[in-house]
Amino acid sequence: NHLITYDSNFYPERLRETDCPPLLLYVRGSLATLGSLQLAIVGSRNASDYGLRNAYWMARELCKAGVTVCSGLALGVDASAHRGALDAAGLENPQSTVAVLGTGVDRLYPPAHRELFERITECGAVVSEFPLGMRAHAYNFPRRNRLISGLSVGVLVIEAAIKSGSLITARYACEQNRDVYALPSLLSNPLGRGCHELIKQGAMLVDDPNDILIELGLKVPGRADTLSFTGFGSHLGPAEPNDLMPLQRKLLQRLRTEDCLFDSFLDADLASFSALNQALLDLEVRGLVTCRGGRYSIA
Repeated sequence: NHLITYDSNFYPERLRETDCPPLLLYVRGSLATLGSLQLAIVGSRNASDYGLRNAYWMARELCKAGVTVCSGLALGVDASAHRGALDAAGLENPQSTVAVLGTGVDRLYPPAHRELFERITECGAVVSEFPLGMRAHAYNFPRRNRLISGLSVGVLVIEAAIKSGSLITARYACEQNRDVYALPSLLSNPLGRGCHELIKQGAMLVDDPNDILIELGLKVPGRADTLSFTGFGSHLGPAEPNDLMPLQRKLLQRLRTEDCLFDSFLDADLASFSALNQALLDLEVRGLVTCRGGRYSIA
């Protein structure tokens, strides 16, 4: 455990510039991670599959580009964002993620995240302004949210109801002169209403990690043109690599006939949820498929 005072060289400069920053920070893990370029990803604890998959994907791609993902270790979107960043951690960005707690750093909440908590202390940092021994109380979490936005250059909201705590984080971000991003959702999704309201109020609509990377001024890797043609005017989409798994080939074959929602693949009983999720994410990263508004299509 580390205790950082306001006048310490390890105290995050970005947080120091906010109004009423905490005088003490309790930290487990890498102190250097606190000063890294951080982007907060927050959202519903009861997120849909759409929200969970996009939180994971956004976090993973941002981390690969050198951005540290900051979130609150809560169920739902927070946990998916942390996992996406951790799975992308490597030589390019060993400082993958920061978890901000509404408890002391010696009090795990929720208890189900023990393994995730330990992974974060190894490849990032766990931080709190609350003293050791502090248990979870409802009134702690708005303060936790203020710390999340204060550590970050911007906040991405993924699925939030109108009265969601994630909107509190977005409000703090505005007060702290941070950028606010929001992922759109289906109009029928009640967890998308908060994001749509943020977009109406001026938050940037985001449906691709590159949208954020461009705003941050980071280099966005170019993608080679891998289009293949079988004749004049006939486009079959990206060339299919030889090293694809059988499941990935089945998914591409299906997508060549029609665009599909994730649930359509589940209904077809092609594979388990986790196997489908990983296969589709890999296809997206390789530039073979795209996902817009939850609908997959050939890139």
